[in-house]
Amino acid sequence: MNKKTLILIVILVIGISGILLYLNNNNDSNPKNNPSNPTGESFDYKIIHSVNSSYNGNYLISPLSIAYALSIVNEGTDNNTKNEISNLLGNYKLYPRVNVKERISIANSLFVKNKYKNDISQTYLTNIQDNYDSDIIFDDYERADKINNWVNEKTYKMIPKILDRMNPDFVLGIANAIAIDVEWKSTFSCHATKNETFTKIDGKKMQTAMMNTAEINAYIESDNAKGIIKDYAIYDKNTGEIVYQANDNTVELEYIAILPNNNIKDYINSFNENELNELLNNKQIPSSKLEIYASIPKYTYDFDYDKFKDSLISLGMKDAFDPNNADFGNMINKNSNLKLYIGEALHKTHIELSEKGTKAAAITYFGMLEATAVREKKKEIHVEFNKPFIYIIKEKNSSNIWFFGTVYEPMKWEDNKPEECEEY
Repeated sequence: MNKKTLILIVILVIGISGILLYLNNNNDSNPKNNPSNPTGESFDYKIIHSVNSSYNGNYLISPLSIAYALSIVNEGTDNNTKNEISNLLGNYKLYPRVNVKERISIANSLFVKNKYKNDISQTYLTNIQDNYDSDIIFDDYERADKINNWVNEKTYKMIPKILDRMNPDFVLGIANAIAIDVEWKSTFSCHATKNETFTKIDGKKMQTAMMNTAEINAYIESDNAKGIIKDYAIYDKNTGEIVYQANDNTVELEYIAILPNNNIKDYINSFNENELNELLNNKQIPSSKLEIYASIPKYTYDFDYDKFKDSLISLGMKDAFDPNNADFGNMINKNSNLKLYIGEALHKTHIELSEKGTKAAAITYFGMLEATAVREKKKEIHVEFNKPFIYIIKEKNSSNIWFFGTVYEPMKWEDNKPEECEEY
């Protein structure tokens, strides 16, 4: 072999090695090639896309609440049931729970039927209690009152109940509740709330109570949409009082309203973390040369995600709902003959957006059943949310989406006009 041929072989080997190394590194970093996230979507957006495909009107979901409840469920699973839920959750990171006296509540609970007290693994109960700060409530659960009372209390009475009756095969229930009752950092003036026109997705027009303000924290924009960010007041976690400087003992929430350039359903279908980041990165802050105005309708509605179970199944979480295939081996004692599956998957929400602030609540519930059956001239930007739009409520320093909703039709003017206008 001559020297020239040897050099070519060495170059070829180095080249092939480099290509293989590049491909290997790309496989590790690409979410689509990551077995814990097979679709390439993060959990928040899987849920958002699923609900968007099923509903055409106002809806509201809490990806954070669903993630909490699913994570608690997953602590008790094993084998393929665990794989399916883990793949659905992907690399979702649950940040530490936030609670602010009488303002923000995030709560978890396990409702265990007395009859099965000795069947449920103490290791599982301790784990849920320690790692999720969960209530563990034992009862005969002949009626749904005890569970509904917990839901009512933890959602600040915005969601009075989650269950109409107890399933006769009920063994335990898993619930997460999130509720907020927060004020804007700068409230809308009720004197500026006007009777204005909102154009619905079908082109029909309606009159609504439109709130108007120049107290906007940022204007955001992407190639596909524009919107605004409006901050809520900063709350001290211990006292629940409003403070004016953020620190380690405070919580800051923000409201993001997004107005798609074109069809709202098409926009949500492609909405993902990259689109949200593009919006947030293209941020314009009010200054001496820029004023930002916004007109946004008041709205109040309840939403019952009645296709929640179907959505989870379509997202790959199948075994957990199958009495024959569900594996909750880490939830039950090894010497127990009890076999569980998820028979009930429920998600309900409530939202009230007004001049003063926002009240919102979500409850996610999984019923585990016994498997016995199945100045110089300023540049001005004025964003009018006078057609269908979406909104997000989240912590300022976290990527977790607390609430994601749509407004296809706000409240009618005659149902929501200010009767008495008092500044807050």
